[in-house]
Amino acid sequence: MGKFYGLLALTAAIWGIQPLFIKLAVREITPVSLTVVRFVLISATIFLIMRWRHRTPLLPPLPALFPLFCMGVCGVAVNNVAQFTGLQYSTVGNATLIASTTPAVTALLAVFFLRERLLPIQWLGIIISLLGVLVLISKGSLAILLRISFNYGDLLFFFAQLGWAAYMLIGFRVMHHLSALGTTAWAGVFGALTTLVYGLVTDELHYAPLSPAGMAYMVYIIWMGGVCAMVFWNLGVKMVGASLAAVFLNIMPLVGVAAGVIVLNEDFYWQECFGAGGILSGVYLLTQARQILHRRNVRRRAHYRAARQRMRA
Repeated sequence: MGKFYGLLALTAAIWGIQPLFIKLAVREITPVSLTVVRFVLISATIFLIMRWRHRTPLLPPLPALFPLFCMGVCGVAVNNVAQFTGLQYSTVGNATLIASTTPAVTALLAVFFLRERLLPIQWLGIIISLLGVLVLISKGSLAILLRISFNYGDLLFFFAQLGWAAYMLIGFRVMHHLSALGTTAWAGVFGALTTLVYGLVTDELHYAPLSPAGMAYMVYIIWMGGVCAMVFWNLGVKMVGASLAAVFLNIMPLVGVAAGVIVLNEDFYWQECFGAGGILSGVYLLTQARQILHRRNVRRRAHYRAARQRMRA
């Protein structure tokens, strides 16, 4: 299984460093234009893969059209435009740290909209993770919390996670009727079209010739962070399971923070370490709750058996 663990770690690293390239790219292209170009090319690439495989139908069933449209709005238009815009106001480190709250935000939405039940330890994980976000975006300052004057970019990052969580919850239902590749491709199409309309209305859709460096950033954002990472992730999840794979996502913020500090000389205050620790600890409790409880029960049974043996002796 070592090669699949390596694949998951590589995927998390690719996603962790991606905000760095996005932050550099939005210096040359607007967030709206970047989103449209990115998902037109991602969807086109996936359609080519589906065509090459011949086993996956290209057209979605009619009942899936509206959910796919909603996925495009939430997971492409809202998530990408909010995240890309946020990177113009905040740091790469904050982007990846707040992105790591996705499991907590998704679980919370699932409770309210899908009536899913969580274990007490999972609720604790959600609370710790969200408190970590508050500490991070307020830089540990009680004065900022009381004035509710958070960084605009950090608020956009959190809003982007709400969009991505909704995308995943809808996608879970859609993939009962459509393949994962088809779902991703069609959600990308609807998201690109929605973003295109938004860009035309707000006049944020502009053609801009990119520098060679800008073209390199786009290649990474579209094919490395978009297509290759998705394929790598799906392969890893298939072999090791979703719960174990989720642990590797904790690599993302570590890579993101390091990339921002090393490449862009971003500041990272010691108070933010508490927020980062809270986010990662909460996500660990949420994703590994059942394994933690299982290990605790195993230890208790072992202690109980040992105590009974001592009593008999």
